[in-house]
Amino acid sequence: MPRFSYVARDTAGASLSGDVVARTQAEAARLLRADGKFVVTLRELAEQLDSETAQAVVVGSRRVRQEDVIFFFCQLSIMVETGVSLTDAIHGILAQTPAGRFQTVLRELLRDVESGESFSEALSHHPKVFGAFFVNLVRAAEASGTLGSMLKRCSEYLTQQRETRKKVKSALTYPLVLMLAAVGVTAFLFTYVLPKFLGIYAGKEAALPWPTLVLMTITNGIFAYWVYIVAGIIGTIILLTWFFRAQATRPYAHWCHLHFPLLGGLLKKSYTTASLRTLGILVDSGVSMLDSVAITRLVSNNYFFDRMWSEVDSGLHRGEQLSALLYASPLIPRTMVQMVEAGEKSGRLGFVMVRLCDHLDEELRLTIKTVTQLIEPIMIAVMGSVVGGIAIALLLPIMSISKVIGR
Repeated sequence: MPRFSYVARDTAGASLSGDVVARTQAEAARLLRADGKFVVTLRELAEQLDSETAQAVVVGSRRVRQEDVIFFFCQLSIMVETGVSLTDAIHGILAQTPAGRFQTVLRELLRDVESGESFSEALSHHPKVFGAFFVNLVRAAEASGTLGSMLKRCSEYLTQQRETRKKVKSALTYPLVLMLAAVGVTAFLFTYVLPKFLGIYAGKEAALPWPTLVLMTITNGIFAYWVYIVAGIIGTIILLTWFFRAQATRPYAHWCHLHFPLLGGLLKKSYTTASLRTLGILVDSGVSMLDSVAITRLVSNNYFFDRMWSEVDSGLHRGEQLSALLYASPLIPRTMVQMVEAGEKSGRLGFVMVRLCDHLDEELRLTIKTVTQLIEPIMIAVMGSVVGGIAIALLLPIMSISKVIGR
């Protein structure tokens, strides 16, 4: 934000000089007049950074961690609820924040608030750190005078979001670890164990059973074309990474997210819980339904949920009810829509949706547990089949070794 140098006089006629931060020159003059100063000259200064701020900007290329934002909202809610002024609270948190991107953000927040901006407006200048969800919650809290409790709700929302993400990641990581273990064991057998047996069986192919012949053919093919196999694996990884991250393939990738065996249902529940919790908190905090749905769409993180909330938004503008619009979507279970409808009829939609999401969180936890329990025996069976098949193929000739060697 621009900084202006001023020369002014106070009510006694004494000359004063200094700097003031404001968006425009007119705003700077207004702030000075509100402070009892009569402006003589006012000019904009070129922005300069002290060494500490410059260091923070350099380090600031890193992303802000979610833990920092949670800590900020939690500490700020405690301070505000205990009567500490907003500027003093931000200043106190800033003193505890190490140099980095978030410290730079807090410095700018403090500067904006001290220049006369509302807290919600100051937050809106950092959309990548404090999205529209938090800006609207704080704006509603400022209007109702409940800033402290609303900041606590922001902290709880982020904490819940982080815990849900961790649960889903752990459920996705478990099968990946088992798969890597299976690949590692198989690679060890093919590169270290099999070559020793193949030397014994070489030249006696006519007497070997077909499982052993198939294994020998596969092994010889791997050793003969390993360069192409490695290149194919790397190419597949690159292609899959592009497929799941590229904007052009977003609809197809997100369809895979929702329909992947076992894990698809888990991800669908995760998206549903996140969307309904966001909408419920916003409505319960006094944000208008239209604004709440627009913000929920931004945080849906899935193409099909994004499209669903877009259709809901269009329907609400036509005067339709939320529950009627959700009934038309296959993404939200009918039982949940019935609860939304009950909340609309009782006039406590936000409260009902927040309570519903508490129930969904418990369901998500049980789903993660169930999926993990199902994946474990499946992966063990796959690993057992691969290792057991290789072992049987190697041991079959040994069972009739006298016949094989005698020829």
